[in-house]
Amino acid sequence: MAMALASFQLAQQVPVGQDVYIFRLCCNCDNTLLAVATSENTVCILDPATLQPACGLQGHTDMVEDLAFYQGSAPLLASCSHDGSARLWDVRASPCAVRTFEVANSREVYSCSVGRGDTALACTASEKVYLFDLAQGKRLCTYKECHTDVVNHVRFHPVRSTILFTGAEDNLIVALDTNEANEDQALLGIIPTDECVRSFTFVGPDRNTVCSASTLEDVRIWDLSEESFGSRRAEFVGLRDNPLLVTEESGGYVIEAFYDQPSGQVFVLAGAGDAGKVLLFRTTPAGMEPAAVFTSHGESSAQLQGHTGIIRSAICMPGGTILTAGEDSMLCAWREGPSLGTTDVAGAGSAAVAEFRFELEPTSYGAQRGSDVAARPTPY
Repeated sequence: MAMALASFQLAQQVPVGQDVYIFRLCCNCDNTLLAVATSENTVCILDPATLQPACGLQGHTDMVEDLAFYQGSAPLLASCSHDGSARLWDVRASPCAVRTFEVANSREVYSCSVGRGDTALACTASEKVYLFDLAQGKRLCTYKECHTDVVNHVRFHPVRSTILFTGAEDNLIVALDTNEANEDQALLGIIPTDECVRSFTFVGPDRNTVCSASTLEDVRIWDLSEESFGSRRAEFVGLRDNPLLVTEESGGYVIEAFYDQPSGQVFVLAGAGDAGKVLLFRTTPAGMEPAAVFTSHGESSAQLQGHTGIIRSAICMPGGTILTAGEDSMLCAWREGPSLGTTDVAGAGSAAVAEFRFELEPTSYGAQRGSDVAARPTPY
């Protein structure tokens, strides 16, 4: 059926090695460095403006799963790996880690985050959350009781940086006050999400909303305000079976959530099967509707093909460029193009929509899309 859609056109793509899986993209606080976590045990550092490689950080002995830049020190970042360790890097110094944290006796470390004013590192392994002092390299505490199953995702809140959020396969998102060493006293709140939590993203003014993605590819949006902490703002189920995303062999999946500042809307970036197709969905009280397609057929990208495999990570840069990467070794840069007008998209509905220009919030907190952009107080 015919529907007017926005478009993001492929502006650039670069390979990051050969036959390499890319698990995570991360940009630093002043948007001068782009870090890429790879299956080749290496953290690749690139120039985000050109996507050209700057250096490789080597030291892990197994695939690198997650990355976290400091909020206030642009050259510093942390990484964690399936080798059971987390490592601290200073891109200015050398390609070797300046500090290594042995987290979990060779068990995989799935996620890491830097917080508490860039003084602490949180890591997850199995059902435990480990907190380290970055300066001294010592373990501050271990949270053992807040989850009963594998913790997949951990993030310090970017504004209230002493508060740590964790998401796990026990269906819970947990908020912890890291000023408290005692776990019972540290527990600030629990959000039961109904499904295993694969990841979550803070969005909105002051990052006062969190979007969770489940292992079943369902999306739920939660309020983090003191007055309504844990209130479910919206729920979007069935993305895996969305007719726009289903292929012959597999279904749709959630890549990332973004926030549009002027409209106060949350957008979900989704992939289709293993063929590299990408769609951006607008979340509304009535459900999710397609908002933009990603195409490699613009005039500037005649020789570019886009992704050919599952996309694992995406970030939004100041200026609105979206970077994506995944299992095909490719890093792609997409920029908003002209509206496609009335375009046939099977199952999308027949009503035409007005042309919409995006003002997506940059993924790196503190980076500004533009000072003239008026923000709504909260999504939904």
